[in-house]
Amino acid sequence: MEVRLRTLDVALTPALERYIRERLAKLDRIHTRVVDARFELRSERQRGGVELFVAQFTISTRSAILRAEHRDREIHLAIDGTIDHMTSQIKRFRKKQILKRRRSRRVSAEPDATAVLDVASEEFASPEAAEDEPSPVIVRRKRFTVYPMTEEEAIEQMELLGHDFFVFFNPADDQINVLYRRQDGDYGLIQPVLE
Repeated sequence: MEVRLRTLDVALTPALERYIRERLAKLDRIHTRVVDARFELRSERQRGGVELFVAQFTISTRSAILRAEHRDREIHLAIDGTIDHMTSQIKRFRKKQILKRRRSRRVSAEPDATAVLDVASEEFASPEAAEDEPSPVIVRRKRFTVYPMTEEEAIEQMELLGHDFFVFFNPADDQINVLYRRQDGDYGLIQPVLE
């Protein structure tokens, strides 16, 4: 699997790159059809002046996007945590795919849905913000391809990504929907109506 490495505010030394590549090599034995794989390493300063290293690993397949992220004060622990989390994500994804295929063989042949959007959870400012505070600005934009999927497949994909919401194209109503996790543990579905 060819993985693109990217660093922000972290020097990618030959020793660090070798360490990352060696750790990523263990994923080569996990067979999945990878379209794109990106590993990002960045540094973040916390309020107390503590520096945290954030490792983020994203793998795009033909039917899903898998994402793992880990933060730690030690750069090697951030890398290891992310790769270990991705390993379990891939195994869980493959088990679900196998179970899904078995189920569809028993019931009937259903079309294989492809999917996915990877939208990171962002914090939104409340509309009742104080007047003396600066107004919020858009600090991040994401663009992605939207594939048709059922509501059940969207729930499965959201669980795989570990997000609290998920945007997908719902062929049942022929529009973009937003699936979200409610505080009681159930799900909600936003179906926009243009007037």
